[in-house]
Amino acid sequence: MRKKIRSPVFLLPVLFCLLFLTAAAGCGPGTQHVGTYIAEIKDSPHRSETTLELKETGTGVWKVGDDEVTFSWYVKGNELRFHTNKGGVIVGSLDNQIIHVTLPGSGELFFRKVQ
Repeated sequence: MRKKIRSPVFLLPVLFCLLFLTAAAGCGPGTQHVGTYIAEIKDSPHRSETTLELKETGTGVWKVGDDEVTFSWYVKGNELRFHTNKGGVIVGSLDNQIIHVTLPGSGELFFRKVQ
């Protein structure tokens, strides 16, 4: 009895799925970034504490004093992207346990991970 040799073409859908899953894993909330961060604000007249909480669900809360803003977030390469509920996008850079964000009119913020 002769054994039929399968063409490698049948592997294309499997390889495509693996490639897609690998690419999808590169974008999205990274579990190593989940946690609470506190801003280190230099030369600011406002002394209220600014915190950033990133949750596993891809959502988060930005708190300045008593004000809170919710957002969704994901990691793309070495960038952390915040999408606000009003449609704005804030892009921050990641460096170990520090998130660097530049806000228009407010200057630079450095968030250090505390939890």
